[in-house]
Amino acid sequence: MELNRANIPMTIGFALCQLWLTLCFFAPQLFPENSSVSVYEISLGVCAVSLVPALVLTKRFEELFENRVVIFALAACAGIGTFIIPFSSGDTAIDVVLQIVAGVLTGIASGWFFVAWYQAFCKADDLIGFVLSVLVNSLFMYVLTAVAYLPELSPWIVVCIASAMPFVSAFLLVRNPRNDTFVSEPILPPKRTGQRKALLLLCCSIFVISFIDEFMRNFYLQGSDLLFYSGGLNLILFIVKVACSIMLVVIIADHSHRMSLVYRMSLVYRISFLLTMTAVLFMPYAQHSFEFMYGVTNFGAFLFKIMIMIIAFNFCQRYRTSPTLVFSLTRIAFSLDLLLGFGMFHAYSHFEPVIPDLLGVVSVVLGILVVATYSFVFTDRYSIPIFVKVEAQTEAGAPLEDRCDRLVRIGKLSRRESDVLRLIAKGRSAPRIQEELHLSMNTVNTHTSHIYQKLKVHSRQELLDLLEDTAPEEAGGQS
Repeated sequence: MELNRANIPMTIGFALCQLWLTLCFFAPQLFPENSSVSVYEISLGVCAVSLVPALVLTKRFEELFENRVVIFALAACAGIGTFIIPFSSGDTAIDVVLQIVAGVLTGIASGWFFVAWYQAFCKADDLIGFVLSVLVNSLFMYVLTAVAYLPELSPWIVVCIASAMPFVSAFLLVRNPRNDTFVSEPILPPKRTGQRKALLLLCCSIFVISFIDEFMRNFYLQGSDLLFYSGGLNLILFIVKVACSIMLVVIIADHSHRMSLVYRMSLVYRISFLLTMTAVLFMPYAQHSFEFMYGVTNFGAFLFKIMIMIIAFNFCQRYRTSPTLVFSLTRIAFSLDLLLGFGMFHAYSHFEPVIPDLLGVVSVVLGILVVATYSFVFTDRYSIPIFVKVEAQTEAGAPLEDRCDRLVRIGKLSRRESDVLRLIAKGRSAPRIQEELHLSMNTVNTHTSHIYQKLKVHSRQELLDLLEDTAPEEAGGQS
């Protein structure tokens, strides 16, 4: 029943988007003479920089991410940039120019295209489809990489498939009907609140864990990513991921026991910690089991990625914070830490021959980072309001004023509209509002109509429901 609620075309579309990005950077491994690694670094830097304006012009970017022309333009950037990569190997001036062009095009697409998908899932309130897209991506990845290494198949066919994927993904994205019922606030949560702290911890955890995962991917695979994804170990991992995804869907769908739900989500979080910690600590002892240890790393990263997606999704839903703002922040953190992890591995490769026991030192440092992140980020105190999407409870007094203030900012209501909203929130009827504000009935009705229009609701009850849904956390972090 829960799977029936998921938007399958959206799930497949986002899975193709994720698959495109993986193939975009790893497909050159099919060309032995290709050494255009700079594209990866340029792309990550451009991705982070291109999303910075979205943190300031959030409302404008929300509209751009729903524009069909913009979506297909991003698909064109992704497709063209991917197709250029195999031509950009070498050190000539033309090769360098092609690497820059490919890096810029894929960087913009990997930032904007992904945030557009995140926003679509949040506005559709489809958390299950959002989570399942990671699993579908794993399935597509195994099938395509297994086919890619068939001797009869030219690597250019894989490149062409990877270049076409963004267009299919864009088509499925624009087919999704636009949802105007989700109302969000395009600014960061107030300072010294639980929401601001939770968002900061979210970005920190993404930065640290993805940085560690990127370092270990380079350490364990060392340029053989596609061979790993097409191997038998990845098939076994996929089967385990299917079982875990089913469990996660059951957890998400269970709305009956909130505390039990939080405990189970925390359990998944702790399993991810154990897997990541195991992969880090065994780095100095895994000379003959690199592929197996990366399998452990990969599965831990799979669980962590899903947890982060759930937390960010529920954060947007619970606090009515703009998905464009939240996911731009997380995407920037993700891109920067991949760039740092990539750079750190190359620095390690350079100094490892001349510094004794460098690998042991790196293992200890990364282990401390893992322990610190999993111990202090999203502990039980903070996981209760963000591991699961819960309905905010109606509160009296000052919290009611806070909710009204928030809707005034979201809808950009005028002073008089704000006055009418506050009286509606207190349960005043239209004649009573007329009397208290000394307005005509037509003026009251006009202000009420404008409030409905700006907040995208259609009745007084929907407005009251929206007031409850946008209840912010108190400064102490409790809701």
